[in-house]
Amino acid sequence: MERYILNSMMCVALLLAGCAGTSRSSRTGEYKNIALNPNDIRGPAVTYPHATSNSECRNEICYAAKNVIDGNTANRGHGPKFPFWGPDKRTDLWLKIDFGRPVEADKVVIYIRADFPHDAYWKGGTIEFSDGSKEKISFQKTAMPQELKFAPRRIEWLRITDLVQDEPLGWCAFTEVEVWGWKLKVSGRSWQVIN
Repeated sequence: MERYILNSMMCVALLLAGCAGTSRSSRTGEYKNIALNPNDIRGPAVTYPHATSNSECRNEICYAAKNVIDGNTANRGHGPKFPFWGPDKRTDLWLKIDFGRPVEADKVVIYIRADFPHDAYWKGGTIEFSDGSKEKISFQKTAMPQELKFAPRRIEWLRITDLVQDEPLGWCAFTEVEVWGWKLKVSGRSWQVIN
């Protein structure tokens, strides 16, 4: 599995190069789920991509934000055998995926936790991108993957927010969030990739 090592020289290169001037020809690697990182941990980023949130139910590991980028799409149950991001019942929720580098993305695929009738589900929300753009997304009551395609955009992170569900608030969760696209070069060089 790929892990991205971020050192101080890379931080400086990213700040100096920015993402705005990157051309299409600076894509590196194949088209893939660029959010995948089964080695992510809770707390400050050690590897990238890295998932965080403003809420994880009871602060338990099986509800942690990091679970949405672990590659596990099994979503017809809940508890330790079905890791997912399971926040508290709130209306101000957000989930952020930080890539730790510039990427180009054109699709988000979300698996909601579908342990019905135990689960409720969010009807919709907003995906905010680091470039300042936003996309509305709606969800259906299904265990099938739900995707949002959009024009390719160069970003360093995305955040899912404005999640809406019917009252009274129920238990909603995301099992997996895939972001499809390409890695981008920084100042003519790729970031160091460790296999």
